[in-house]
Amino acid sequence: MVSLRKERIARNESAFRALNESLEASVHRGRPGVELAGFVCECGDPQCEAIVRLDLATYQSVRQDAQLFVLVPGHQLLEAEVVDDDGGGGCGYVVVRKHEDVAGIVEQTNPRRETG
Repeated sequence: MVSLRKERIARNESAFRALNESLEASVHRGRPGVELAGFVCECGDPQCEAIVRLDLATYQSVRQDAQLFVLVPGHQLLEAEVVDDDGGGGCGYVVVRKHEDVAGIVEQTNPRRETG
């Protein structure tokens, strides 16, 4: 059973992911692929205002898996996720993978989820 705290973290991160999908679709679409784009940190802290900078190819790669989120280093909450990619060290972002017990929440809230 999922703890309420882990569920809240997953939902907060999913909300930030949805915001980033809007940014990608409106602000970043058509930008050169090598240019760094700014996205909101997708951490579980609803008060976080940090910006994550990464290239659009990396962002698209992260979005291929609904369990992955991009965060500012140090914002990961190891009770709810594990670091999947440290961004190559010193890149200004980490990619985290949600624990299996909240997989359903992040799958259900995935803006790229296929409905049909």
